[in-house]
Amino acid sequence: MKRQTLFASLVAAGLLAACASGPVSSPVVTGGSDLASQPLPANDGWAAAEGAVTGGIGAKAENRFTVTNRKELVAALTKGGKEPTIILVKGTINLSVDDNNKELTEKDYAVAPYDFNEYMKAYAPTVWNVKLEKGRPIRKLTGPQEEARAASQSRQKARIVVQVPSNTSLIGLDKDAKIVKGNLVIGAGSENVIIRNITFEDAFDYFPQWDPGDSFKIDASYPGCQEAYVDATKGPQLCPGGRWNSEYDTISINGGKRVWIDHCTFTEGDRTDDKFPPVFPFPHNEPTQKVQHHDGAVDVTNEADLVTISYSLFKDHDKTNLIGGSDSRTSDAGKLRVTFHNNVFDNVGQRMPRVRFGKVHTYNNLFVGDATLADDPKATAYENHRRVLSVPKPKGNIFRQALGAGKDSAIYSEANVFEIKNGSAEHAVGNMGGTKFFDAGSLVNGKPLDIKEAAGKPLSPDVGWKPTLYGNNKVKPAGEVPAYVRANAGAGKL
Repeated sequence: MKRQTLFASLVAAGLLAACASGPVSSPVVTGGSDLASQPLPANDGWAAAEGAVTGGIGAKAENRFTVTNRKELVAALTKGGKEPTIILVKGTINLSVDDNNKELTEKDYAVAPYDFNEYMKAYAPTVWNVKLEKGRPIRKLTGPQEEARAASQSRQKARIVVQVPSNTSLIGLDKDAKIVKGNLVIGAGSENVIIRNITFEDAFDYFPQWDPGDSFKIDASYPGCQEAYVDATKGPQLCPGGRWNSEYDTISINGGKRVWIDHCTFTEGDRTDDKFPPVFPFPHNEPTQKVQHHDGAVDVTNEADLVTISYSLFKDHDKTNLIGGSDSRTSDAGKLRVTFHNNVFDNVGQRMPRVRFGKVHTYNNLFVGDATLADDPKATAYENHRRVLSVPKPKGNIFRQALGAGKDSAIYSEANVFEIKNGSAEHAVGNMGGTKFFDAGSLVNGKPLDIKEAAGKPLSPDVGWKPTLYGNNKVKPAGEVPAYVRANAGAGKL
């Protein structure tokens, strides 16, 4: 449901637009300025569990800005500090630029002697994986190429990562407002943040890291795979595993609290990860071993809490929403409370969301994808690998799993709709080390979701809690969801 609540005093004040250097004298009457006066009402999803999320509502004239580039955005966020601040985004803001708004690319960030081809040669499985440590290849890479890669990544990070302080509203002024090629971070100590009506695109990591031990397994179904190295035909270098990992989400709620993200669009843009295929030969060339240049769309980690993500569109992306970054981070227990409602996930691969520890309420969301090349749980890893290489790859991401029930998670699902080509309940819900999951009224390809069919070990429907934070929203029957959210989710649809 669209929020119509307005703060009349702010509208009367004109919500003076300003550049980063200070306010202008006349008001800007736009959709963006109207949105800046709308809070998330109390009890409307987990973000509003402790009261309304107001962001920058009440900002003084000197803390109201219209920004058109990175320099102005950073100046506005810095000047406002933790005081209520309203920032209207006009046009496209590229975060990977210098102070003159000239775009910075890989060659600008690279630190010698980094070279991607030399990096591949140094850490190729045939070189690096011949000796294991505690049953895995050594995950901490060493040597000049890894040192240069890390330095290059740090150089890029210093430029494209932008911190968002407390009591901030970041609002798209018009339908075409965009923030591209960067990562907004709502970190520990930041709370009461509103982000609305913005398209976020292409948080591209030029220097992803190869992790040889990620998903590594001594799997005898792979010819020649064994722990002890013998020669080129027998040894750990012929075992499956290893992944490329990138650094940046488009939005990282990394310890932040009371955050409302609404009517936004998240996409990889023109540089989708399927354009960067695996670079090592079999058995290190399955689709998940592509050179990953994008991480999450919106991730909620490191004791972040009280988040609502509503009416947003996630498209053309693989790893979308991670709630809780590690099974070992037990300090996340009791936090990571997140609501997802009335969102669309279109051509998305996984993590919609994948949850550890958190209480996550997800309702009236639409999930659309193609699971043709997803793993068959009844087949061996080797059989799945050979099959995926032999079948023509459908366009887009492989729909692997929507809702992932991880360690100590408690997901409460209501009236969600899964339209998964060649998919089933096991692609809608997966057991990723969890024990419980509840659903009521969801549909998978037109049939009721049966959690007993979820992949992995069985999940108990007793999640230990029941949602009460609906605000003025009503849970729609699943049959009404696809048309409604397609018409209303995403930037520019307010």
